[in-house]
Amino acid sequence: EPWTSVNAPNEFVDDNPEANRGKNSDQDSITTNHQLPVVPLLKRQKLDVSYRKRCAEEKEAKWNKLKQRLTNITKLLTSKKTEFSSGDQGLQACRARAIQSHLHLIINKCYRFIEASEKAAETHGFAAKWGGRQLCGWTREWVLKLMLPVSYHGRHVKVYSLLSDPAIAAELRAYMRSNKWSMDPQKLAQFSEQKMVPAAAKEYLEHLIDNEMPRGLKQYMELELFPQIHLKVGRGISVSTVRSWLHAEGFKYTTHKKGLYFDGHEQPDYPLRKKGAGRGIHQSDILCSTFGWIEEASQTLEYGKNYDGYWTEELFVKQVSLFPSSLQTKIIPALEKQFSMGFQFLIIVDNSQGHSAYAEDALLVSRMNIKPGGKQAHMCDGWYHIDMVKVTQSMVYASDHQGSPHRAWSLSSKLEGQFHCELNFIEYFWGMVKKYLCDNCDYTFKTLKENMPKAM
Repeated sequence: EPWTSVNAPNEFVDDNPEANRGKNSDQDSITTNHQLPVVPLLKRQKLDVSYRKRCAEEKEAKWNKLKQRLTNITKLLTSKKTEFSSGDQGLQACRARAIQSHLHLIINKCYRFIEASEKAAETHGFAAKWGGRQLCGWTREWVLKLMLPVSYHGRHVKVYSLLSDPAIAAELRAYMRSNKWSMDPQKLAQFSEQKMVPAAAKEYLEHLIDNEMPRGLKQYMELELFPQIHLKVGRGISVSTVRSWLHAEGFKYTTHKKGLYFDGHEQPDYPLRKKGAGRGIHQSDILCSTFGWIEEASQTLEYGKNYDGYWTEELFVKQVSLFPSSLQTKIIPALEKQFSMGFQFLIIVDNSQGHSAYAEDALLVSRMNIKPGGKQAHMCDGWYHIDMVKVTQSMVYASDHQGSPHRAWSLSSKLEGQFHCELNFIEYFWGMVKKYLCDNCDYTFKTLKENMPKAM
């Protein structure tokens, strides 16, 4: 295409050519000869994803992330395993609840980010403006890094504590644990022999911890410890400072509770009694060497006496059943769906109690009746030898005997060699499933149910 004559920024255009004609012919010739052509505009390129669609997808992803973070902070606050610095009523726990309220107002109440932060901050005892700004930063850090804000109170570089010196801390600890703290020897004897009334014992213990122990430690530091380490006493140490040191070293007030144990059984170093496994999920699946995990053959059971019970051999027989009458997912129907008819399947199971099942008509002594009457089990025929001749004997009356409909299956069992359970490839599969569940565990049963299909 020929170049257009539209004026470009790099062209020389004369507004009044007739007035300036003949004044500078050389300049006119230079302007005419060196006039640059107009550069054509670049063609618009069609994006793979339109700008509006991309913005909508980014907005939806951001919204879903905020919902997920609200779920995470809710689980963190409700979990009994969570340990906040300074306890559940400390500053970090209060900030975590403020973050939860902030996300709740954004997602469920459709507030804007800054407006929601001011309302949430004021609700939890922070200033509306300054606390709202701080809450915005805490929420962003939680959404991006899943990290709670940490308080820096008392962590200034100029703040120094005597307990940071290991030698001084060891001296204080040894002194506190080697002295008998009592202003009244008779009360101490009664307290040690547990003869004191609980109300009097409580009052006496509070007096020891709140007054006598801090004052004794204060006197020891000012008169003995400080001169040893060449520190000037000055105005001395306040009782409140000594109390904080006692709390830092693990000394705290404990109440006397009537029971088998006294004063110490709630400590972390005390051996706790064994508890049950808790609520869980039993998963029975099958791995095919051709198709891998067959989802249609899996069966889930919430074990426990208050839930679905426990896994038994009857449930295993139903899972392997050829006729899926009550359960929808069975092993043999699922295998027949993957393969055509006429195949023989080799199912390898380990020797566990949940896999040890007898047929309905098996000859078991526990099912036999000693006398006529009662519940009669339909067992298969027995046999015995008379003069080297095998004689068949019916185990029930002929009029009551009914043949088992499952006798035409033609199922057989085969024993594997030693250590075949440990070398079975399904054990590695279960190991990876358990590892995924442990890595993504928050100690709630709801999350366990959500992660089980993902782990499979």
